[in-house]
Formats: sequence, C-alpha cells, structure tokens
Amino acid sequence: MRELYRVGNAQSIGFGQIQSNYFASYAGGEECLLALADGTIDHINGRRCAILAIEACMREYLEMPVRTRLPDFFHTVAAKILYDMHEILYLGKTPYLSLACQLIRNGTLFYYQAGSCQMFLYDGMQYRILTGTSGSEKMEKGMVAGIVSDGICKALHEKDMISCLSGNLHPYDKAQRMILKVKEKNRKTAGNATVVCAERCL
Repeated sequence: MRELYRVGNAQSIGFGQIQSNYFASYAGGEECLLALADGTIDHINGRRCAILAIEACMREYLEMPVRTRLPDFFHTVAAKILYDMHEILYLGKTPYLSLACQLIRNGTLFYYQAGSCQMFLYDGMQYRILTGTSGSEKMEKGMVAGIVSDGICKALHEKDMISCLSGNLHPYDKAQRMILKVKEKNRKTAGNATVVCAERCL
C-alpha cells in the first residue's frame, strides 16, 4: 500500500554555537503534521524553549480527541507552550520563540504560525508563502508544503526555493538541496537553518 504523504527535513547549525531550531513530523493514514520552533539563537533558554514547544505540539496532537476542531487544537498548543515556558524555564527574560505548525487532514492543509518562521506551498509551478497567523489551503496530489526557519528565509529567494523544490525527488532530498544552497550563498554569516516539508503522493 502506497503512502499518502512523504516527509523530508534538513538542518544546519551554521556558525552558531547552539542549535536553536527544533522540529518534528508525523505522517499516518489521512493525516500529516509538521512543526518547527525557532528559539533565540545561542541562548540556552531559547534552545530549551524550542524543545518545549515541539514536545508540547506533538504530545497535544497525539492525545487530541478525534472530533477536535483544528483551530482549537492550535490554540490549545499555544496555551500549553506558554504554560510550560513559565513553569520549566529558568527565571529571567523569556526568550524569543517562533512556532509554525501545519496539519494536513482530508486533503486540506491547516496552518498556524507566530514569529519569523515561514510557511510555503508549492504545486509544481507556483510557489506561495502562506501568510496570516492561521488559515487553510487545498493540498492536492504532487503539492509540497513546508516550514522554513529564519536562516533559510534570509538566505534564499523565491527563485532559489523553486529550484530546490522542482523535480521528481523525495522531500528529504529537496530539503537537503535548500540547506546546501544556504551554505553556498551565506558561508560567512550562516546561522541556524532548518526545513521540514511534506509532499502529497496520492
């Protein structure tokens, strides 16, 4: 039986001392989840905050009741992350955090984002950045959806992204292309860079 979604990812620490980008993905049955958190670079609490955010996102997703409305799921995750940050992180200034989640269900891509991460949808010809805090889009066969961290947003333009996403490659290979291109373009100033993406196969 062929898989409905194929997932890929790639990551680089660049010239940072601490990897502040954390991500996770899940693909099973009719659903696919992508999540990426970007904490304050080279800040120990930024790293911990990103880890807490991804843990909360995956835990809430796996425990989500079947009939939960997806906007409600995203709000629950955001509230849980804020709670964990105040309960678990060291005292002091709360680190900056970007969080982005994409959940594909029954052919529809639902998304939520806050901060500097960027979401995209590519249909083989048109590359679109998904704007707004939340929303939904149709996710049809052959489309690639994904999330990139600030390190990729700053280094790659639309033309670069299309070049990396084009062709009949596995999403993992497309993600690796992006990281290689970031390193080529931004060798001396490259920071943390992460991409996680999914392609609908059927």
